[in-house]
Amino acid sequence: MGLFKKNNDNYNNDYVEDDFGGGYADETVEDSFAADAQPVPAEPEAFAPAAPALKIVNPKEYKDAIEIANLLINGNTILLNIESIAKDQAIRLLDYLNGAVHVAGGLMTKVSKTTIVIAPKNVDVSSIEAMVSGD
Repeated sequence: MGLFKKNNDNYNNDYVEDDFGGGYADETVEDSFAADAQPVPAEPEAFAPAAPALKIVNPKEYKDAIEIANLLINGNTILLNIESIAKDQAIRLLDYLNGAVHVAGGLMTKVSKTTIVIAPKNVDVSSIEAMVSGD
């Protein structure tokens, strides 16, 4: 004889616990969040990106590279005039912008000795390249 009484009750899978009002049998789960769904508000006009455009930039020093890269990332085509920047600064600036063009999937084309066109991937500059190459 053991200390515990053996319970031979058969349990069924339709367990209902009346004391707590819960259980599994005939329980329906309502989606209370579906009625609360609110439409997503539109982004304010002040934060909407400006339409892509042609920007003419005359950098004075290497620090201007960040602003030029941001113009490219925002979808602008850039006409870059590097005649007013020191040669060593111009090399650094072009190296930086070459990396930004690579990341953005754009194109950098030399138009003259001191003028470069930088375009994002969605802009066709084939006419500029043809004009520069003389084809």
